[in-house]
Amino acid sequence: MRQVPSFTPEQRAEIDAGLVQILAEREAREWEAAIRRAAPVLVRRAAEQLIHHKEEQP
Repeated sequence: MRQVPSFTPEQRAEIDAGLVQILAEREAREWEAAIRRAAPVLVRRAAEQLIHHKEEQP
């Protein structure tokens, strides 16, 4: 039978902090990738709206 390791509160806090950092870094990479994929589309739409808006000006 395997014994479940036990940690002191300080060790547990350090483990939790490490996990939070890992998850935050992963989420940041996912957001960065999503922004990089969306950026060309968003820039093109903004340019089209600007051109359309200028064409409407007298």
